[in-house]
Amino acid sequence: IHILHVDDDRDFAELTASFLKRDDDRFSIEIETHADTALDALTNRRFDCIISDYDMPNQNGIQFLEAVREDYPELPFILFTGKGSEAVASEAISAGVTDYLQKESGTEQYTVLANRIRNAVERARAQAEQQRQFNAIETAREGISILDEDRQFAYVNQAYADLYGYGPDELVGESWEVLYRDEDLDKIQDEILPAAESTGYWHGETIGVRADGDTFTEDHVLALTDNDELICTVRDVTPHIERARELERAQARLAALFENSPDMISTHD
Repeated sequence: IHILHVDDDRDFAELTASFLKRDDDRFSIEIETHADTALDALTNRRFDCIISDYDMPNQNGIQFLEAVREDYPELPFILFTGKGSEAVASEAISAGVTDYLQKESGTEQYTVLANRIRNAVERARAQAEQQRQFNAIETAREGISILDEDRQFAYVNQAYADLYGYGPDELVGESWEVLYRDEDLDKIQDEILPAAESTGYWHGETIGVRADGDTFTEDHVLALTDNDELICTVRDVTPHIERARELERAQARLAALFENSPDMISTHD
């Protein structure tokens, strides 16, 4: 856990670093005594968390926080200051501070600070991982959606919406039934959904209905999550089916040509 500690009192910063490392040997701490050199350090190296004092020359902690947020909106930032007031805390919250901790006498404050750092970094890493997963789903070529426990769309990626000719916002909150023919609803409701819910997985072909009424054959996968949501993955396989049928017709014509030709035909290896 790489930490940038910004405090114009180097002795205090080094003391803080010593106690933090004693609390957690994963902590690696770099000290800067000016906000401008701290910004240079952020540009050149990667940090997981910033600890900053408030009362510093040239640029105070809030001004430093605002400068950090311009380029690093999600980086955990803890204001660790001896200047405690509701006005400072309110200003820090408005500027996007992650946490606020007032300096005190005694060593217990360093244990509290270590816990705040760990919690902030773990939350930031979890959110970053969720964002990576979300970005992967959003850019996937396959249509992906999530049905909630009431089997309404809780999430639809762009590829899924495009497949059916809707916008994602048009489908969220709607029932899955809007995308299927009336004659198929009973089978899906009575056979496919119960199979997915009882075994946790279903794979097969269904007929989807686009917004303009056109139908297509879809390769359909349903997977049940721990919180009773269904993840739906859909691909349009109509072109593959049409190519397979055309190939069958071509093979049938070729076989008929050979079988019915008046000429003798043989094949040599």
